[in-house]
Amino acid sequence: MAKEKLKVGLALGGGGARGLAHIGVLKVLERENIPIDLITGTSMGAIIGAVYALKKDISAIEKITEKYSKISEFNIDLSFSEKERKDKPFFLKRMSDFLKKGYILNLELRRKYINDGEGLRKVIEELVNNKTFEDTQIPFAVVAADLVKGEKVIIRRGKLFDALLASTSIPGMFPPVILDKKILVDGGIVDVVPIEVAQSLGANFVIAVSVSQTIKKRAEFSNAVEIFFRSDSITSAELRKLQLSFADVVITPKVGRFHWSDFSKPEQCVREGEIAAQNAILELKKKMKKVKPSWWKRLFY
Repeated sequence: MAKEKLKVGLALGGGGARGLAHIGVLKVLERENIPIDLITGTSMGAIIGAVYALKKDISAIEKITEKYSKISEFNIDLSFSEKERKDKPFFLKRMSDFLKKGYILNLELRRKYINDGEGLRKVIEELVNNKTFEDTQIPFAVVAADLVKGEKVIIRRGKLFDALLASTSIPGMFPPVILDKKILVDGGIVDVVPIEVAQSLGANFVIAVSVSQTIKKRAEFSNAVEIFFRSDSITSAELRKLQLSFADVVITPKVGRFHWSDFSKPEQCVREGEIAAQNAILELKKKMKKVKPSWWKRLFY
């Protein structure tokens, strides 16, 4: 059977600060001359994917680390022990106290969001300005979740700002985004690493980058809220495992030690991305040979 023409899709997953590892992965892929024909992204993966798709410039996406380290509303941690919450911002303590003390039914939590997300809006606006999907040098798609229909939404047209804001709007944390009569929130709740989206756009070889934390063994739970969040994490992990099985190569930077809201160690996250990508490069090239046409060999040899 004749080999089909290679079309590589890069699927960048969500994960907050851990998503900065995508920058390191892109550095290696570029250095190793791995072609990227299209990019799909969720949440932080969408932001980094958008900036790279616009300029195909590593230095441009490296600036993301500096911008994100300056917005305080990302310094959030939903841990519940006093030791874990020590020295965290007031916003974090307020959020954790609401949950820990059973304020889920409190009148104050009838609000649609806790933070107005102005810092997030400013960062995204600075990164993509008024650019649209049509301005990208690499075909690009963003994943968000529609609260009305309860389904995944793939955004490929219009302003990048609107799509990125929707894909990063953590439910309950930041305001939902109204777009095309849809109420959109963080795409991570439906598709943490948008592999299937890349395939639907024509990719016949998908490189997935997952920066989500793995489930660690835990024996004790202090309250109902901890059990609730633990159960939700298990469900998400199993769904993620199933979705990742459809990728040709999965790159998994070791960023589990960083909290998703902690942007204070960007260089370390980027470095973990580089290490993971370099470790996967031989497998990646080997698998690509099985799909690529013969003329493509000269990119490697």
